[in-house]
Amino acid sequence: MLDVGDGILRDMRSHKLDPKFLKGIIVTHGHFDHVGGLHSLLGYLRMIGREADLSIYIPEGSPEVPGIVENFISIYGGTTPYRISILELGPHQSFEISGISVEAYPVVHCGSVAGHEVLDRIPAMGYRISFAGETVAVTGDTGMCPSLVELVKDSDLALIEATFGEARGVSQMELERVHLSEKAARELGKLARDFILVHRGGGNQ
Repeated sequence: MLDVGDGILRDMRSHKLDPKFLKGIIVTHGHFDHVGGLHSLLGYLRMIGREADLSIYIPEGSPEVPGIVENFISIYGGTTPYRISILELGPHQSFEISGISVEAYPVVHCGSVAGHEVLDRIPAMGYRISFAGETVAVTGDTGMCPSLVELVKDSDLALIEATFGEARGVSQMELERVHLSEKAARELGKLARDFILVHRGGGNQ
């Protein structure tokens, strides 16, 4: 599973995906809309009696997931039948989940809150996922950066964030350090055999 935002349990149930068969969780970055459902998912797995270990892969230095897991274990550790492992990933580090190969690509992403300029860069990764001779590139949230070209190029399918529907009114800093515009995302998508735009804001945000 890639990212665990709010509503993850609802989405899994609506797609008839049984959480007990979950092999691992891969997190692009620690912002709330990407990890906000983790505590609920861990609690649900505890409730249904999952026993298999659960691995969570995160960008190196990302503090949010360890904080959520630590809090969960401090409350429910004595009655949770499965073990949670957190594995931090550095640039271009590879791993396997159930025969699926994954490579981490560093991307540039900064946060923002009302009343402030663009905040500092946070640990963030895109992922190149390979299985049965096909490759899917997932950018996660990112501004335009050189590693995106390497990540997306020649993939069979690229899932590319396009938060800024238009570049008008968006500063160059935001496009390079926060999110992609739809125009930039479409240009990037041409490097793949096919692409889908995700995380679309429908306008400037």
